[in-house]
Amino acid sequence: MSQSQEKTTALYARVSTGNQGSGLEAQERALRSYCEQKQINNYIMFKDENQSGVKASRPALDKMMQTVREKKIDRVIV
Repeated sequence: MSQSQEKTTALYARVSTGNQGSGLEAQERALRSYCEQKQINNYIMFKDENQSGVKASRPALDKMMQTVREKKIDRVIV
């Protein structure tokens, strides 16, 4: 499968407070490691920091969902 035909994957990580910055880094490392293990090379990372899960709007999540609706993303890993 060529790079242009390879599925595009969205990776999403979120922490609710700035004090959890290392948690965001740990999530990002885990997502990248998973992709490496599964030989997923074509991905886009979306990250929200200082964003509570109860908020109706989170900037990176909103952007990711818009990209999904535009059919630019084939799968999402969180």
